Amino acid sequence: MPKLTTSKCNLDLDCYPKVDANIQQPWDAADLYLIEEATLGKHPAILNDQWGALTCYTHSTGLTSYSWSDSFCSQLATQRNLNKLSPVDGEQPNLANGLPCLPTETDGIWIQCPKSFDQLHWWLTLALEQVGPGIPVFIAGMSKHIPIKWLNWLETHNDDYKQYPIKKKARLMRFNLGEKLPPCNAVKGYVGPDKSQISALPGVFSRDHMDIGSRFFIHNLDQLPPLTGSVLDLGCGNGLLSVAILANTNPEQVNLSLCDDSALALMAAKENLKQRSSNNPTLHHTDALLGVEGPINTILCNPPFHSGNRVSTAAAERMFKQAAKILTREGQLLVIANRHLGYAPSLKKSFGKVKLLASDAKFVIYRCQLAK
Repeated sequence: MPKLTTSKCNLDLDCYPKVDANIQQPWDAADLYLIEEATLGKHPAILNDQWGALTCYTHSTGLTSYSWSDSFCSQLATQRNLNKLSPVDGEQPNLANGLPCLPTETDGIWIQCPKSFDQLHWWLTLALEQVGPGIPVFIAGMSKHIPIKWLNWLETHNDDYKQYPIKKKARLMRFNLGEKLPPCNAVKGYVGPDKSQISALPGVFSRDHMDIGSRFFIHNLDQLPPLTGSVLDLGCGNGLLSVAILANTNPEQVNLSLCDDSALALMAAKENLKQRSSNNPTLHHTDALLGVEGPINTILCNPPFHSGNRVSTAAAERMFKQAAKILTREGQLLVIANRHLGYAPSLKKSFGKVKLLASDAKFVIYRCQLAK
């Protein structure tokens, strides 16, 4: 079990899902930088703690923190790592998902830097609305993922900005939240395949444009007979594939379910389907198909191939294995994937029949069935 050791703490931590320690530790240099150099108030808030290292550290000091993450896997990792701590005086951290909602008593914020500036801008806007200006904020992340223009924006719009030296390839910034931030356009979208708007909040995959893989999949839907029975959109994002399916079949003949690791993605998908008079899809905030029961007639999947900023096919391979367990005997898994990822061998381990439905220079679509 990996042990995070600093001058301030010794923590036994694990990733969820499990990852070999030589591939990924359940913390990074940005976490260490925050723990070693940043100060804590009496009521800290932590945003985007991937494995729970920051939340476990604050709890080990006896403080009660608010810890928000959009990710089911991050939340589960954090809870499991908290359970391994020796008993500590004070309340358990408040682990939250959905919309970030900082407690009014929050007097300091730690942020693990997100992948997009839209996310960071939105979080700071919410913090300003919820707890007011002047609160100290510490942001850390790996330097190669933090453009200089982000640093300039933070310095321009906040007070008492300080940038620490790069340490172990990580950056640390500190400032007091400014009194007025530039307007944040939190909800963005585009016109979907049914000519109606599809929208989502920051952090949801491809929220302001239709990604080209999904576009290719939708373009090739006419190769399939209309879907009926139980249909599950695995890794649904903003619900684009579900919208496309409902536009190409009789909605009354489909029992729709959606799964995603992101709570914000599920919120977006629910709202986008509601606007199309589809008010009763079943939503699962979970890791792949964890806890989802079958049997399912059709599973749609545009799998992720990143874990944070690292390319990884582990989540997709987990999805494929779990999909095979809940499909009906005659059911099908429809996968759209980047050609270079080479998913065919993984699919053939779980499915008796893997058929290439369509392909172009960048993408492939597989139809996978249990029986040959």
